[in-house]
Amino acid sequence: MIDIKQVHKSFGNREILKGIDLHVPTGSVTVILGPSGSGKTTFLRTLNFLEKADAGTMQLNDISVDLHKASNKEILNVRRNTSMVFQSYNLFSNKTVIENIMEGLVTVKKMKKSEAREIAQRFLKEVGMEGYDDYY
Repeated sequence: MIDIKQVHKSFGNREILKGIDLHVPTGSVTVILGPSGSGKTTFLRTLNFLEKADAGTMQLNDISVDLHKASNKEILNVRRNTSMVFQSYNLFSNKTVIENIMEGLVTVKKMKKSEAREIAQRFLKEVGMEGYDDYY
């Protein structure tokens, strides 16, 4: 479950998010839809702390966080329990396919590289990309 209340975000004098509220029950699928420039990406970026909200709160299951005042520990906790696919979802060009897949597991989940590699290889096989490990 995710419950978002009163998210505000401005860039200079331009107010982009004007008190956004959202409730997403556990197990549901929700679409954020709107015209270009309406704040969809900014909203998602504030929820994942890629942009700092000017105000607002988020409840993510048992995690409560103030989007403006979140500590590094709170931010890491949210990121460990969420994921985000970017509009331009380019891989890290200086890393191989397997390294790109392992990155989140090693960096965020603090998983051993050997364990992350096993998981990454399993997923590559599942999507028919077995053998592409070392491609850039």
